[in-house]
Amino acid sequence: MLDDQHASGLTVIGTVEPAPRPANGPLRDARAPMDGADILPANSGSHLHLPLVSVTIPCFNQEAFIEAAIRSVAAQSYGAFECVVVDDMSTDDSRSRIQACLDEMGDSRFRLLTQSVNRGQMATMMAGLDATDAPLAAFLDGDDVWHPRFLECHVRTHLSPVCTAAMSSSDQLLMDSSGVMLAGSYPNFRLGDPRRSARATGKYKEVEHGAAKLVFVDREVSGWLWSSTSGMMFRRDVLSIIRVPDPDRIRMCADEYLAFAAHMLGGSVRIEQVLGSYRLHPKNGWADGRIIGSNAPLGATRPDTGKAIREALADRWCAIAPGLEHMVPRVAMRRSLVAFIGWQAAFDLSDRNPQAAFLLHDWATPARRLWLRLVRLLPSRLRPKHFRSR
Repeated sequence: MLDDQHASGLTVIGTVEPAPRPANGPLRDARAPMDGADILPANSGSHLHLPLVSVTIPCFNQEAFIEAAIRSVAAQSYGAFECVVVDDMSTDDSRSRIQACLDEMGDSRFRLLTQSVNRGQMATMMAGLDATDAPLAAFLDGDDVWHPRFLECHVRTHLSPVCTAAMSSSDQLLMDSSGVMLAGSYPNFRLGDPRRSARATGKYKEVEHGAAKLVFVDREVSGWLWSSTSGMMFRRDVLSIIRVPDPDRIRMCADEYLAFAAHMLGGSVRIEQVLGSYRLHPKNGWADGRIIGSNAPLGATRPDTGKAIREALADRWCAIAPGLEHMVPRVAMRRSLVAFIGWQAAFDLSDRNPQAAFLLHDWATPARRLWLRLVRLLPSRLRPKHFRSR
């Protein structure tokens, strides 16, 4: 929880207070009965309880959509959650609409926090995370919507008796500003399916999971594997380890940083089921692609944003690596880092960051530097993937 909300530029708005957590289990609310009690193992006894989920809804100028997002959380079949809506100094009517919605619902699981300055997506998401303390955390963008079983399915996945992962991601359908369905799947989720890549062979595990299929993906598999922010759920301990010290450094595409870092740490699980709706609209800052078709991604990260994400993740990875060697082999951490940022960036990192020596001192050799120079003489299309510019 935040120790000093005002000192951090965050203010609690309204009279809706979070409900106290029962001493013998997770937060529950009778108005949203939980249908997933069978998640617990049979005959497990009264000592075992389902986890609470922290939900953060970051909002900046989403007055037309924010109420739908909030109400989609309230409609979840899994009622053991706490939800913080964080307004990032919106200049439209978002804040008053949020408060009116929360007042009308009168649901003690919801509260509104406001930031006194506009800080961007990552800082807004982390403000919500810091205001909560559940072991699982999910983020719903203010213009997206969850389907009623989103939380239940993700919790079931994280508690699977077959495999575990640092994060989960489910598919999303596409809709427009007015809620008209445009496509039945999130293109980038399909493009990132590891089962389509020969390089991922033997590095994922498929598990039947009721009506859906789960695909647990090893952390050694690189590339985009997920949907969007609103399709993800993380383990809090993982977020605590990987979170960037300066969140203002990443004003957009925060999911790119969090997903890659979490996956590099503990792998991912894909839920091959549509559990939410991603909204395409004129003010969507990332999904600017108007072509929905074969192998067409929704959008692309701006070069400056991508560079900031790669540098922030590399710096954080170097800082945490020495303390993680007892859990993740150093060679595996190095392999994941180099695969994410590329060879040239790895050499640059080795030269500029003293903390990189733990991972890269025996990798950044003169022979490897010479090999990189020779490979870069080739046309870009002929270079192996990890040598290409990022």
